[in-house]
Amino acid sequence: MGIFHESVRLFNRAPVNLSVTFDGQEKTLVPGENMVPQVVVPYAKNQNPIMGSQDPYNPHASGARYLVGVMGSKDSIVPLTPEEWADHLGQPTREDFQRVFEDKYGSDPKARLVTHGKGKKTTANSRYDAGSSPAGISEFSGKS
Repeated sequence: MGIFHESVRLFNRAPVNLSVTFDGQEKTLVPGENMVPQVVVPYAKNQNPIMGSQDPYNPHASGARYLVGVMGSKDSIVPLTPEEWADHLGQPTREDFQRVFEDKYGSDPKARLVTHGKGKKTTANSRYDAGSSPAGISEFSGKS
């Protein structure tokens, strides 16, 4: 990633390759230790948060946990457990949406939280989504 004076050891806590983009260049972070320029660290953290870990009322970098950490600092460099990784993948946003929901609708007994995302059941937005209307059967045929 260019020529920089200071490099740091950045630890990828995830079980998969991550990427970070800085100054128009992309670097792949393999699981475990990686060497990156020190200036890249804030970008790597911002681009790789642990989903659902950010305090919705503290948008600063200290309000979240990250998939990467600088070795030799107070950052966590412990690899994620399979349960933590699955929880990360199941969260729709970087903010703790459950906390926001409870703060906003905690006193409403009829309120319910519906999340949309891969592998999650959601309410249908239309009759087609619910499976009651067939998909269109029209076709386009040009001139022969």
